Amino acid sequence: MLTYDLSKKETLTIYEYLYQCIKRDILDGILHANDKLPSKREFAKHHQISLKTVENTYEQLLTEGYIYSEEKRGYFVMPLGNDHANRGSAHENHMPFSVYQGNLDNDHYFADFTSNQAAIDRFPFDTWAKIMRSVLSEKQSELLKTVSFQGIYELREAIAKYLYGFRGMQVSPDQIIIGAGTEYLYGRLIQLLGRDHVYAVEDPGYQKIMKIYQANAIPWEYVAVDENGMQIDKLYESKASVVHVSPGHHFPTGSIMPIARRRQLLEWAEQDRERYIIEDDYDSEFRFSRRPVPAIQSINHNHRVIYLNTFSKTLAPSIRISYMVLPRKLMERYVSTMNFYSCTVSAFEQYAMAEFMKKGYFERHIHRMKKYYKEKRDCLLNVLEESPLRDYVTIDEKDAGNHFLMKLRTSLSDTELKWFARENGIRLDCLSEYCVINKEAFAHTIIVNYSDLDEYNFRKALHILSDAVIL
Repeated sequence: MLTYDLSKKETLTIYEYLYQCIKRDILDGILHANDKLPSKREFAKHHQISLKTVENTYEQLLTEGYIYSEEKRGYFVMPLGNDHANRGSAHENHMPFSVYQGNLDNDHYFADFTSNQAAIDRFPFDTWAKIMRSVLSEKQSELLKTVSFQGIYELREAIAKYLYGFRGMQVSPDQIIIGAGTEYLYGRLIQLLGRDHVYAVEDPGYQKIMKIYQANAIPWEYVAVDENGMQIDKLYESKASVVHVSPGHHFPTGSIMPIARRRQLLEWAEQDRERYIIEDDYDSEFRFSRRPVPAIQSINHNHRVIYLNTFSKTLAPSIRISYMVLPRKLMERYVSTMNFYSCTVSAFEQYAMAEFMKKGYFERHIHRMKKYYKEKRDCLLNVLEESPLRDYVTIDEKDAGNHFLMKLRTSLSDTELKWFARENGIRLDCLSEYCVINKEAFAHTIIVNYSDLDEYNFRKALHILSDAVIL
């Protein structure tokens, strides 16, 4: 029986403490591949804790791929490959603390399944206005000074603390670069790494990445994605040396890369000193039932991961504040060769964002939005269950992010489905549009972005779509 001293949990919840203990035992080899874990009831009784606590612990480990389950048999330790693959020297940093958009005007559509806008009516205007007034009053001299090419230190410090507390990342503010949108940061990153690399991108995947690579005249290769993320054997075949992945919540499939696949990806990167992983963590905050899955950067001790994130998704698209975290050697290269680039975000916005984070408003906003989006998702799924399409649809949603997949049982091609929807005032994207290698495998699946989708219009759209699907 696994036994852990709960008196050592300090400020952690029991569930978080047990999760960390079991995860550590798996990574340290104390628990071996395919070892059976105690049943939930036995484990709960042994530690005199609630069954729900054990269920939450096992579910988090299951989500991250540390364990797997077999029906009527229980939970087992997942084989993780090379046990020593990522055991580099101790981490040197320590912290105390759509594709197709069409040409019609948006007003033509009464229902837009493609919009991933944040819920504007949920933006904390009063708080933001109060902070802006405070910045204008207290930071007058700082607002007129030249901003560091990396961004103001206060915001980078706040981001570093946030990443440490919520993503398990130990980074220094000196490793962070602030920029006006991820597109800008990708451009700087391409210049930093050089155009001699072949870049690997997920297929299906986020199409804007390929457009950025194309605009910069650099080669890229599509690498197929399965239910666990990018296929590592296909990555080796691609001959790429830089790979872009979104492991925390893949767009558009919604998959989460389990720990075994993450470790394989790190093994790939460590086989050549010029290989790097670009980890796009664009909506990792919105995970509803369990804690966010730790970033790949947090388990990488050999400094091969470049981490990117943005506030555009969590706050509003108009707040063009994004950031990237560079490994120290790359940061040294950036400082020595690219420090002539000015920071593209105004000092005013940066100071405001720093205060918003330091005073806890950002964390509270995330909690409120998670609750709001979960309720909205549940509402729309109930609407779907009551619609004429309910017997013709399979829903795939990963309890994270702001979209789900709606697979239709229909004889229509995706092109026919899109045109029917368009002619009837519905804007939608199909999963196959984000795919190059094997479109047929992803056919007849609609991506439903629900953050900006009205319940009444969704209900109306489903009834219209049913006229095409139900013959």
